[in-house]
Amino acid sequence: MQRLKQFFFVFIVGLLLISPLFSDEFSDTLSITWEKTKEPFFNKYNPFGAGARALGMGEAFTAIADDASAVYYNPAGIPQFDHNELYWTGSSFHRNSPYTNFATLVLSLGGQYFGISYFKPYHPRGRWPDKIKIPKVIGPYQDLIIPEGTYENWYGDLEPSWQEFLSDKYRKYINLPFQENQILLTYATPLTGDKSFMFGLNVKYLFTDADAKKVLGDNYDAWAWGLDLGFLYKLRIIEHLKDFNIGIMLRDVSGSMKRYKTGVEKPLFFTSSLGISIRTTELIEKEITSFSFDWDSVNDPAVLQNEKNRLKFGFEQWFLDSHFAIRSGLINFMYPGPWRFSFGVSARYFLGLDYAYVRAIPFDQKAENEDESHWFSVYWIWGIQKKKLPTPDVFAAVEPISFAPKNGETVIFKLNAYSKAGIDRWALNILDKNNNLVKTYVDIGIPPSQIVWNGTDNKYQLLPDGEYTFIFEATDKLGSSSSTPVQVIKIYTPVLEAKDKTALDQLKRLLNQIKERDLAEDNAAKALAEKNIAALKKAKEKPTPVPPPGPAEAPAYTTLPVPISGNLPQQISPAAQSTGPINIIGFPNIESGLIKSAYITTTSDGLRTFNMEYMTENTMPKYVLQEMALMVKSVAENLGYSINQIGINSIYGGSNNLSLSVPVAQAQNFAKGLISLEQMLRGASVTLNGELIYPNF
Repeated sequence: MQRLKQFFFVFIVGLLLISPLFSDEFSDTLSITWEKTKEPFFNKYNPFGAGARALGMGEAFTAIADDASAVYYNPAGIPQFDHNELYWTGSSFHRNSPYTNFATLVLSLGGQYFGISYFKPYHPRGRWPDKIKIPKVIGPYQDLIIPEGTYENWYGDLEPSWQEFLSDKYRKYINLPFQENQILLTYATPLTGDKSFMFGLNVKYLFTDADAKKVLGDNYDAWAWGLDLGFLYKLRIIEHLKDFNIGIMLRDVSGSMKRYKTGVEKPLFFTSSLGISIRTTELIEKEITSFSFDWDSVNDPAVLQNEKNRLKFGFEQWFLDSHFAIRSGLINFMYPGPWRFSFGVSARYFLGLDYAYVRAIPFDQKAENEDESHWFSVYWIWGIQKKKLPTPDVFAAVEPISFAPKNGETVIFKLNAYSKAGIDRWALNILDKNNNLVKTYVDIGIPPSQIVWNGTDNKYQLLPDGEYTFIFEATDKLGSSSSTPVQVIKIYTPVLEAKDKTALDQLKRLLNQIKERDLAEDNAAKALAEKNIAALKKAKEKPTPVPPPGPAEAPAYTTLPVPISGNLPQQISPAAQSTGPINIIGFPNIESGLIKSAYITTTSDGLRTFNMEYMTENTMPKYVLQEMALMVKSVAENLGYSINQIGINSIYGGSNNLSLSVPVAQAQNFAKGLISLEQMLRGASVTLNGELIYPNF
């Protein structure tokens, strides 16, 4: 009986002593205090990304973000889309771990962009925590017993069997390959009309992965919400055909996690990314070249200090009108160890396929090496909206619209062209009446504000008189062109006395007709007077005095018709006499039809005025005045004896009226050369379209 009691006591003591060694390995593993990593948590800092294209560029994608994976990297890039997109990404297996899964649908609706996505991220193995604390003896497991205690730099310092056991349990229970699922609702919009500044946000719902719940139990079953904000600014450096992009991604700027069973609630840690890229602008080139850089920073206290930052570098080149691409990338994890290298290719036709290879990372003795991986993305694009490129604003005018190059005159073309994309080239073309190009000014860049033309062609020969047309055209650096309407310019050598006497000859014939009319009137008056005198003398010779008839009235000057044939006019009855104007017979069809009408008016006070209206092909007022001065000179030389003033009205340019009224004495002085044209004009009345002017030619 005593021996039985002793055996029972030894059994109980032994059971108490060895009971810790038979503890459940799951509870043993969870009891270990890992440095800054005590329990599973949402949105770990070190997952791979969500797109094969971005992974092939080393995930330096924050400032590019022009495919559906922008939902993860920077939702502000989505307004760059001109289409709708359905997108899926997956990867190869990692040590029997499930692959990453990412699927999204992005829709463009009236300039606003919406997306819904599912994301199941893969968390790589990476570096081990440096220090662990084992609160009790662990084991035996296959003769493995790890005593309690605190171990500094456990990976590399402990026995290999201990390291293998702890690393396996850490990966299996603490740093799971998958521990979360994410559902994201995305909204993005451009903040400027030219899409140079864009904004996007994600509202996320996160929940525990089913595999993690199986391992960890209900105590770690949790959900979370998060909010991501993204910004993208595009600066187009058109003169260098480049886009300079700056992207900012603020992941989990707000959000918290809550465990269902325990009620534990914690805020999500905040990660920020700054990205910069320089790209060939896709508005001009289809063979786009991209260089990008990202810097990631995390404020998670559970992340080791020297792992809180990452540098990422990416390169991409598209070929064959953006149907095929190659790319590569590097990631520096900011702690001792190698860089992670990746490369990728793409093909885009009715479907898109991206592939990326990520090299295995042999970290160091204190880290678990990362396996190599292969990533694939498949996407479908539809509803492509054709880009409407803005056209340049162009303007062209010429002053004056008529000029005489043979007299040494020139014209000035005033030009202006503007485009937000910048002016690439321009051309000013001058054509003759047969639409043959006679003169061209072309250059690259912004056109000059003025071009002086002396009326020569491309061979520097003076062009003949006539009508010409000109068109100004500009093309911007996006390839869009605009041109001005066809405008007319006239080369015209004015009709001057020394060159062309047609108009003056017409006027002189007219004046001769008027002189013949005056002479006929004088002769008729003289004959009538002589007849009356003879009759009076005859009456006085009679013996019986007869009262003499009253003296005949001398005919007054009136406005008389002048025939074009030159025949003398018939006698005009008193009823037909008037002080108002009577058009001269035959006008306005004297030969070439330059003179429309000419007539003499006599007012009640006896003021006689010669009036003439004619049309000229000249379009410059100074030449019209010179022509009118010649008309005034001829009138003064021929009719100065019988008129008091001269009025000339000229119709030029289709509808402009230039009128000149000169006292005859002043006109005679000008005809005799006693005063100059300018002096005569200063004493005359000059009106342009009914408005009094003071010419200074």
